[in-house]
Amino acid sequence: MRYSIHLFLVVLLAALFVVGCKEPDGIGLDVLPGNEEMGLTWVDTFTVKAQTVTFDSVRTSGRGTYIVGDFGDPIFGRVRSQLFTQFRLPAEPTDFGSNPQLDSIILNLAYSGSYGRIDKLKGTHHFGVYEIGEDLYADSTYYSDDVAQIVSSSPLAEIQFKPDLLNTVPTVFDSVPLFPSFRVRLDDAFGQRILNSPHLSSNADFLSEFKGFNLQSLSSQMPTDYGSLLYFNLASDDSRIEIYYSNSEEDSLHKELLLDNNNAVFTNAGHDFSTDVQYAVFGGTVTGGQKLYLQSYAGTRIRADFPHLRELNNFGYVAINKAELVLPVDEGSMDEFGLPVLLQVASINEYDSAFQIVDVYGEVSAGVNYYGGIYDSDKKEYVFNIARYLQGILNHPEREYYGIYITPVVVIDGTRAVLNGPEHPDNPMKLRMTYTLID
Repeated sequence: MRYSIHLFLVVLLAALFVVGCKEPDGIGLDVLPGNEEMGLTWVDTFTVKAQTVTFDSVRTSGRGTYIVGDFGDPIFGRVRSQLFTQFRLPAEPTDFGSNPQLDSIILNLAYSGSYGRIDKLKGTHHFGVYEIGEDLYADSTYYSDDVAQIVSSSPLAEIQFKPDLLNTVPTVFDSVPLFPSFRVRLDDAFGQRILNSPHLSSNADFLSEFKGFNLQSLSSQMPTDYGSLLYFNLASDDSRIEIYYSNSEEDSLHKELLLDNNNAVFTNAGHDFSTDVQYAVFGGTVTGGQKLYLQSYAGTRIRADFPHLRELNNFGYVAINKAELVLPVDEGSMDEFGLPVLLQVASINEYDSAFQIVDVYGEVSAGVNYYGGIYDSDKKEYVFNIARYLQGILNHPEREYYGIYITPVVVIDGTRAVLNGPEHPDNPMKLRMTYTLID
């Protein structure tokens, strides 16, 4: 029985080759020995299986740019993100002088971009700032599903605002205005606690009392096509906590507590997927045959494989000259929010871990010029050359093959795409290949 099924597959594949083959007009000749034409075959009818799957998590610490916000994505559903970060003393030790008295304490976070709505009608946010009550660790790696479990019950600040990513922020002590920023005054009692703290000799001592703060959206709901994800640049000197105070000797003093990647800092992502995306995730390759959903920031990714690829070995030794995986965008899903600029393909091991494929590396790859993955706005598609990866699968039939993941290269932003599946009736996802049979 096993022999009969195997023979049927070989015959079927051979028939597909007859239908799908044509002269390739020299495609891939540059990788043949001596540029000698040896009888090339071109086919674009390989079976591709694909499905939408969710991420477990992505690393969100050590990024420089951090997402905070709440967006009712009209295709993918609600996306939320909150920030957890330590802050440090400007010097060790820090001295506020004799009998310091607070004037104000302000949190300033420099914007570096956004995804979603930031207009007056649909872009208003309701944020809260809370004090963290547990230790964070600067030498630890944090992921999108991590969260500080202990935060204050009452906020240090609460604000409703419309993001302004265009206008600079003037301050009393800066000769040059600050970069466009989210800016909120914190609770005076919190600032006075810092001024009066007995733990100002070192940052290690300071962090034993002041663990950090949490910035989060307080909106109970976010309507579809409202809100946004805001990108904050904590590598900027303009991201800081400003303390304005006086003491027994002077008035109008100020110091800045430090916010950057020398602290423990990370974000937590939350997704309430739309009905369409949930259906795609639970529908596996059946729903994936028509549509595939790809979302950054620990949203969704695509899992794909080529179940009959190794049947090529039945025809003898196969040298793959070129193999392009084509992913057309579902044009009905395109909107003003934009698509990921660059995607990537990763191989999967037995533990479901992802690794960059061999085509990314080496002299042959020549970077994205060979490997691809850049969105083509004219053709409305992404194309990858994965010839070396597929050749490795053919050359090592004894190894288990677990398929590939397709994800955005930038995993920490709000971009997403809907792609056509391999059974789309008009413009399907496909693998098109040029290969040589060598006697």
